[in-house]
Amino acid sequence: MKLTIEQSKLAELLETAYLAVSPKPTDPILGNILLIADVNGTVSAVGTNLNLTIHTTTTANVETQGLAALPAKLLTDTVSNVKGEISLLVENQACIITHNSGKCRLIGGNSHEFPTLPPSKNPTEINLAAKKLQAALEGTLYCANSDETKLVLTGINFDIHTNKWQAASTNGHKLALVTGTLDSEYPEPINFTVPAKSLGELNKILSQSADTSVCNILLSDKTIEFSLPNTKVTSRLLEGEYPKINSLIPRSFEYEFTLERKGFESALKRVSYLAERKQKIVKILWKLKATQATLYTEATDIGDAVDSVLMKPSTSSNSENIGIGLNIDYVLEGLKHISTDEIVVRCNKPTHPVIICPVGGLLNQLYLVMPVEIKQGFERIDTESMKSETEVPPDKEVSDLKANNAAEPIKETKETETVVTVDNETPQVETPPTVAKPTNKGKSSSRSSQPKKEAANA
Repeated sequence: MKLTIEQSKLAELLETAYLAVSPKPTDPILGNILLIADVNGTVSAVGTNLNLTIHTTTTANVETQGLAALPAKLLTDTVSNVKGEISLLVENQACIITHNSGKCRLIGGNSHEFPTLPPSKNPTEINLAAKKLQAALEGTLYCANSDETKLVLTGINFDIHTNKWQAASTNGHKLALVTGTLDSEYPEPINFTVPAKSLGELNKILSQSADTSVCNILLSDKTIEFSLPNTKVTSRLLEGEYPKINSLIPRSFEYEFTLERKGFESALKRVSYLAERKQKIVKILWKLKATQATLYTEATDIGDAVDSVLMKPSTSSNSENIGIGLNIDYVLEGLKHISTDEIVVRCNKPTHPVIICPVGGLLNQLYLVMPVEIKQGFERIDTESMKSETEVPPDKEVSDLKANNAAEPIKETKETETVVTVDNETPQVETPPTVAKPTNKGKSSSRSSQPKKEAANA
């Protein structure tokens, strides 16, 4: 094999194929990238880890066609650090790379031993805009489970009915769902689950695709191929029945609030610094008449923080305030993957799932997070926020809390259960351990009793 190619084109080709190469391959041949050159002036690079294969192509001046399996990391690093035009000459599994300031020689493997995923047989074809597919992956990948013992939950589940499609992911405590429509209709329902790791690499490629490109998807029994301009990504599918996502989402809501996303996110970050490091709980009091949400956190022996943001409650027959406890990290993670300026928060009871949706956007997006049950603490938040309303406008930060007005410690917290049905017979219940009650064990009695006396005098 002999060819000449621009460094930038070859570097991009190798970097894309390298996404599928495992850093610790189970077989030495899997640590290589397969280069394919034909007389038509096309050069291809293939990387695989047996679960994911990436095949990408570009153009070059090919003098002699051929194959070469070359060390993936060495080849990629070498090409990325040279400039100008590059010449590749492969003879007897050795590749000589010549550039404008020198040359080097790499010893490769046997190209005929390079493995490939089996080709699709009678695949189902699905066409989806690349930007919509990317938006679906951005909105779901972060909720996929990382626990390999629950293999089916480590993937993104796709479900198609007629011309409607959805992508969903869950780890038992949070759930993400993205829906949209297709140009074609399918008479039979289609359901499949793709490993999140494979889709994570696909998402990197999609971020560089043109806005107008279309992704052609070929679905077979055990594999799926995503075909983009100059690149094909093939992945194995996950076996097993995915939980019934739609049955976990409430059908109706008693409360609905519209907030400015960045303002809500900033308030959460501000109070998060004084939240308990392990629990990371924020208590939010949604005050309908004041059109304000008050956020409160506290950490034993460190301090506490209160903040507020404006919100717009929807027209509802329910005019009572509602207090909800949430894991700050979970909420911030959901907000991070929403790109719109405003969000809608929907909820029912303090122990029921909380839904966060963007206002507008390319696709319909939904994020579900389970609340944390809080036995005590909201009464003091209401008192503190009422004092603050007379001194500070509701859209300003509430600060300078006095020590003797600090809220009572949370007596007991417990994250509510999420039931994830993996099959039709046995539901699996994901329940994190109950947080232990705060204790003054190991502290002197005079020091521990002082806050109680101050609270009683407040």
